[in-house]
Amino acid sequence: MQGAVLYGARDIRFEDRADPTIVEPTDAIISLPVTCICGSDLWPYRGVSPFPAGTPMGHEYCGYVEEVGRAVTSVKRGQFVIGSFFASDNTCPHCQHGYQTSCEHKTPVGGAQAPRLRVPMCPMPTTSPACSHCLT
Repeated sequence: MQGAVLYGARDIRFEDRADPTIVEPTDAIISLPVTCICGSDLWPYRGVSPFPAGTPMGHEYCGYVEEVGRAVTSVKRGQFVIGSFFASDNTCPHCQHGYQTSCEHKTPVGGAQAPRLRVPMCPMPTTSPACSHCLT
Protein backbone atom coordinates (compact mmCIF):
# COMPACT_ATOMS: atom_id res chain seq x y z
CA MET A 1 0.00 0.00 0.00
CA GLN A 2 1.07 3.62 -0.47
CA GLY A 3 1.50 5.95 2.50
CA ALA A 4 2.81 9.43 3.26
CA VAL A 5 6.32 9.47 4.75
CA LEU A 6 8.11 12.59 5.98
CA TYR A 7 11.84 12.79 5.23
CA GLY A 8 12.63 16.43 5.92
CA ALA A 9 11.20 19.91 5.95
CA ARG A 10 8.68 20.06 3.11
CA ASP A 11 9.80 16.61 1.91
CA ILE A 12 6.80 14.25 1.95
CA ARG A 13 6.93 11.15 -0.22
CA PHE A 14 4.25 8.61 -1.03
CA GLU A 15 5.92 5.25 -0.75
CA ASP A 16 5.12 1.60 -0.69
CA ARG A 17 4.66 0.49 2.90
CA ALA A 18 3.87 -2.89 4.30
CA ASP A 19 0.21 -3.68 4.84
CA PRO A 20 -0.58 -3.66 8.56
CA THR A 21 -1.14 -7.00 10.23
CA ILE A 22 -2.43 -8.17 13.57
CA VAL A 23 0.61 -8.39 15.85
CA GLU A 24 -1.00 -8.64 19.29
CA PRO A 25 -4.35 -10.24 20.13
CA THR A 26 -5.59 -6.77 21.15
CA ASP A 27 -4.94 -5.16 17.72
CA ALA A 28 -7.40 -4.00 15.10
CA ILE A 29 -6.79 -3.17 11.45
CA ILE A 30 -8.73 -0.14 10.28
CA SER A 31 -9.41 0.87 6.67
CA LEU A 32 -9.05 4.63 6.36
CA PRO A 33 -11.21 6.31 3.72
CA VAL A 34 -10.55 9.67 5.46
CA THR A 35 -7.70 10.99 7.56
CA CYS A 36 -6.89 14.46 8.83
CA ILE A 37 -3.81 16.61 9.07
CA CYS A 38 -3.24 17.82 12.61
CA GLY A 39 -1.58 21.12 13.39
CA SER A 40 1.15 19.15 15.14
CA ASP A 41 1.99 17.55 11.75
CA LEU A 42 2.92 20.98 10.44
CA TRP A 43 5.78 21.59 12.90
CA PRO A 44 8.01 18.82 11.55
CA TYR A 45 6.81 19.48 7.99
CA ARG A 46 7.98 23.09 8.30
CA GLY A 47 11.25 22.02 9.91
CA VAL A 48 10.43 23.59 13.27
CA SER A 49 10.36 20.34 15.29
CA PRO A 50 12.93 17.56 14.98
CA PHE A 51 11.82 14.11 13.84
CA PRO A 52 13.47 10.97 12.49
CA ALA A 53 13.74 10.93 8.69
CA GLY A 54 11.39 8.39 7.16
CA THR A 55 8.56 8.96 9.66
CA PRO A 56 5.17 7.68 8.46
CA MET A 57 2.70 10.55 8.77
CA GLY A 58 -0.75 10.81 10.27
CA HIS A 59 -2.39 10.26 13.62
CA GLU A 60 -5.92 11.66 13.16
CA TYR A 61 -8.23 9.24 11.42
CA CYS A 62 -11.57 7.53 11.12
CA GLY A 63 -12.56 4.45 9.25
CA TYR A 64 -13.96 0.94 9.32
CA VAL A 65 -12.74 -2.07 11.25
CA GLU A 66 -11.41 -4.65 8.79
CA GLU A 67 -9.91 -7.20 11.13
CA VAL A 68 -9.51 -7.72 14.87
CA GLY A 69 -7.23 -9.77 17.07
CA ARG A 70 -8.65 -12.73 18.96
CA ALA A 71 -8.94 -10.76 22.24
CA VAL A 72 -10.84 -7.81 20.75
CA THR A 73 -14.45 -7.68 21.89
CA SER A 74 -15.21 -3.95 21.90
CA VAL A 75 -15.34 -3.46 18.12
CA LYS A 76 -16.51 -5.65 15.27
CA ARG A 77 -15.63 -5.99 11.61
CA GLY A 78 -17.39 -3.32 9.53
CA GLN A 79 -17.91 -0.95 12.48
CA PHE A 80 -17.17 2.76 11.92
CA VAL A 81 -14.61 4.10 14.40
CA ILE A 82 -12.87 7.38 15.17
CA GLY A 83 -9.29 7.14 16.37
CA SER A 84 -6.87 9.11 18.47
CA PHE A 85 -3.15 9.74 18.42
CA PHE A 86 -2.63 7.52 21.49
CA ALA A 87 -3.93 4.10 22.41
CA SER A 88 -4.39 3.50 26.11
CA ASP A 89 -5.20 0.47 28.21
CA ASN A 90 -8.07 1.92 30.29
CA THR A 91 -6.72 0.23 33.42
CA CYS A 92 -4.53 2.90 35.06
CA PRO A 93 -5.88 5.64 37.39
CA HIS A 94 -5.64 8.29 34.66
CA CYS A 95 -7.80 6.23 32.30
CA GLN A 96 -10.27 5.40 35.04
CA HIS A 97 -10.79 9.14 35.53
CA GLY A 98 -11.32 9.74 31.81
CA TYR A 99 -7.83 11.02 30.90
CA GLN A 100 -6.75 8.35 28.43
CA THR A 101 -4.15 10.59 26.78
CA SER A 102 -2.33 10.60 30.13
CA CYS A 103 -2.38 6.79 30.37
CA GLU A 104 0.60 5.29 32.17
CA HIS A 105 0.81 2.67 29.40
CA LYS A 106 -0.13 4.76 26.36
CA THR A 107 1.39 4.06 23.00
CA PRO A 108 1.38 6.47 20.04
CA VAL A 109 -0.68 5.60 16.99
CA GLY A 110 0.87 6.89 13.78
CA GLY A 111 1.05 6.22 10.07
CA ALA A 112 -2.59 7.04 9.37
CA GLN A 113 -1.85 8.83 6.09
CA ALA A 114 -2.32 5.50 4.34
CA PRO A 115 -5.24 3.27 3.33
CA ARG A 116 -4.96 0.97 6.38
CA LEU A 117 -3.67 1.21 9.95
CA ARG A 118 -2.88 -1.14 12.83
CA VAL A 119 -4.37 0.16 16.08
CA PRO A 120 -3.22 -1.48 19.33
CA MET A 121 -5.05 -2.04 22.65
CA CYS A 122 -8.58 -2.17 21.23
CA PRO A 123 -10.53 -4.35 23.64
CA MET A 124 -9.31 -2.97 26.94
CA PRO A 125 -12.07 -2.53 29.51
CA THR A 126 -13.21 0.93 30.45
CA THR A 127 -15.38 2.49 33.10
CA SER A 128 -14.94 5.90 31.51
CA PRO A 129 -17.57 7.24 29.10
CA ALA A 130 -14.77 7.97 26.57
CA CYS A 131 -12.77 4.95 25.46
CA SER A 132 -9.03 5.27 24.89
CA HIS A 133 -9.19 5.81 21.16
CA CYS A 134 -12.94 6.10 20.63
CA LEU A 135 -13.12 2.63 19.15
CA THR A 136 -16.55 2.03 20.70
